[in-house]
Formats: sequence, structure tokens, C-alpha cells
Amino acid sequence: MKRLLPRRAFIGGLGAAGLSIRGARPASIHAAEKQRKRLLIGTLFPETGAQTLLGDEAWRGVELAIDAARAGIDADIEVLRADAANPDAAIRGMIRKAGKASDIAMILGSQSSTAAFAATAAAELAGIPYVELDAPADGITRRDFKILSRICTTTTDFASAAESAITTLLIPGWKTGAERLRLALLFDIGATDGSFAGAMLVACRRAGLPVVLSMAYATEAADFDEEVARMRRAGIELLVHAGRTAHVLLLYQAMQEAGWRPRMIIGAGPGYGLAETGAALGPALDNTMVIGNPLYGEDSAPIAAAYQRRYAAPPRGGASLTTHVGTTLALDALRTGKPLPASLTAISRPRGSLANGWGVRFDTTGQNRESFVTLQQWRDCALITIDPKIPGAAKPALTL
Repeated sequence: MKRLLPRRAFIGGLGAAGLSIRGARPASIHAAEKQRKRLLIGTLFPETGAQTLLGDEAWRGVELAIDAARAGIDADIEVLRADAANPDAAIRGMIRKAGKASDIAMILGSQSSTAAFAATAAAELAGIPYVELDAPADGITRRDFKILSRICTTTTDFASAAESAITTLLIPGWKTGAERLRLALLFDIGATDGSFAGAMLVACRRAGLPVVLSMAYATEAADFDEEVARMRRAGIELLVHAGRTAHVLLLYQAMQEAGWRPRMIIGAGPGYGLAETGAALGPALDNTMVIGNPLYGEDSAPIAAAYQRRYAAPPRGGASLTTHVGTTLALDALRTGKPLPASLTAISRPRGSLANGWGVRFDTTGQNRESFVTLQQWRDCALITIDPKIPGAAKPALTL
């Protein structure tokens, strides 16, 4: 087969992972042999352990965004992909592959707040700009780091949305008073869920919502039999739960075995938003409310279609949309030719301008203040938006 490129240019191009081969075009020998600029981007998501599925869904959004950007950026994008299980080692490995830290344009992560705390610290010490796409723990952007930006929401945003759902939908719909509500908070002690629990307790005090039970559990919890029994004895009407995917399954199993469940459950976090969670629990999950990043919709339909073409399946949840939007924004910043994070935090766009409905406005800590979460609900094994603030949202069902 006839080569479309001179041998030297062809061999030089092989050094860029994921490089797509383009057809030859008329040019001088000098231009044909000139190597394109190499753009190194690190990615850090869970590839092993309990968060593997969510990590893979988040990675898919990044991958699709980078693929879409290749044709529009004057560089060969090379991805340094690493497992978030050991962030320090992963970033050291990226630096070894790159040759030096300054050659890495940015690192994208992390899905896991636990990983994000360590990874952002390591990147800051190495001088590599870090763009957090979907790890929400409040403390990540409260450490006065200089080259850290976060595009996604925070655990305080999640807690505020949960408090709003309780005070504006459930209490009026149940025709009760805040002081009479029997509310329980159940949460994993991990970085994301522990941070959410702290923010939720603050939000409840602010709204005058009494928390009858506040129950923390270890990430390795094997069952929730005792927690369900305590809630049953306390006459809990509303449970707010923040936990991993496996914890959601264990909770519903414990409630089924006890023959009891509260009047409503509000789940916080991506484990409640996975299609696999709906498939595993089926009708038992119906009417469960979920606080999460925006779901795929009309404006993000092209991304969902690209996902379907690439992976031969529909998106497994909103995590891939969240990371796609953030990655696209970060790449737009790199196109300016100016360094991160200044080129990213200088971007200003109104709400509704990004594919998931977010806008862009960074504060002095590097936090995007135009990101938000929405209220969702499982119906007939599908997750839909019921947030009154979102145009076209469905009407919420107020009991399980």
C-alpha cells in the first residue's frame, strides 16, 4: 500500500498516543517533515476497586471530548492515563513518561474526592495544572492552591439541593411542619460523603429541620441491618443517604429483608444515578429521589449519540456528561495558547451555555460558581429530572 506521508513524518507521528492519521496535502518537504507540537494531558480516574464503574464512566466522557477536539487543535494530543488508586505514584509515572513535569499541559480527574485530595496536592507540588471535573468535596478548593481549578459542583451544593427538596416539595406535599419531620442522615465516612454529611447537617440547622438520627458507617460496611432497624424504631419518614454504589444496593436489600422503608429516600451522589443501580434494584428503586449533576438532555443529545457510536451502549449515567463538559472547557482554554489556570478561570459564560446547562464563572479559589446539581427521581427503572427550576421537568412523586 502506498504511504500517504514521508517515512520520517510517519514514524515521528507514532509517538503520539491516539493520533489519528490524516490524508496527505500539498506542502513543502520542510513542512511535511516538521513534527507537530505534542500536547500531553494526564487523566486520573479509578480503574480498580469499588469505584471502577464510576471511574470508567467518567473517563469515557473525557475520552469522547478529547477525540472531538483532535481535529480542531493544532497539536497531537497524547493522553497519559493513570489509575487513581495511588495518586502520588500515578503522577510520578506521568512525569517519567513526559520527561519533565512542565511538559504536561494539565491533569484531569478525579471522580473520587479521596483521590482528588492527594492528586491535587501532588500536582501542585510538581507544578502541573490540575482541573477537577467531578470530585465535589468542599475542602478540595479550600487549600489556597494556585494551579487548581474545579469545574464541577461541591458537596455544599448537593446539601443545599437536598434541603430545598425537603422544604419546598416534601414538607408542603406531606402537609406537615419542619419541626415534626422524622429525618435520618446515613452516610459513608469517605471524603465525598463525609463532606456532604457535614454540609447537610449545617443546611438542616439553617432550615430548622430536626435530624432524628445521624449515622456514619465505614466504607467497608457489609450490611445495614442495624441502621434500618434503628430507623424503623425511630419512626423515620425521610432518609437522606450519601454512599457508594455498593452501599445503595446493601441499603435496599436490608430494607427489603426488614419489610420496612421510610416514606421517601433522597440519595446523594453518582451511585444513585447509575443505570446499573436501576437495573439491579428494579421497581424497588422507583420514586427514590436523587441529587446529582445534570442528566443527558436535548442540548447534550449529540454527546449521547457519540457515546452510543463509540461504546455501542447508551450512557450509564450523568458522570460522562459532566466530565465531557469539563474537558471540553479545559481544552478550549488550552487553545488560547495561554497557560492554565489563568486561561481557564478567565472564561465567563452564562448558565445554559454548556451542554449540561452549566455556565462558567470562577471565584478566587478556582471554583466554578455557575455549576449546579438537579433534583432527579427514578421512575419505571429510568432516572428523570423533576427539579422545578429546570424547564420541562416532570412532576415529582412524593412517596416511595
